[in-house]
Amino acid sequence: MANVRVTFKVNACPCYKELYVCGNLAELGEWDSAKAIKLAYKEDKGCYSATKSLPEGSLVEYKVLSSKDWANVECAEDGSELCNHSFTANKGSIFEVDCKNFR
Repeated sequence: MANVRVTFKVNACPCYKELYVCGNLAELGEWDSAKAIKLAYKEDKGCYSATKSLPEGSLVEYKVLSSKDWANVECAEDGSELCNHSFTANKGSIFEVDCKNFR
């Protein structure tokens, strides 16, 4: 299976020191927060982002963390955990989410 480059974009307050993506694929840490992928803050775009090579056509599930610890996962305003973000990896895909709250 060929790999394709996909971009993760997270719209969040630039006040966070670091943001990470952790997900179901080996390239995203296989849900191990210690292996989460760090997102870089892009001041000119006002978002955090990272581009990764993922297996084409694979189902990708992920969450955003404000540190490499599940205690700091994105959540709803009431503190409840959100469902996983998911998509199918296709060439040149950009996946954008808004994150306003973290535990």
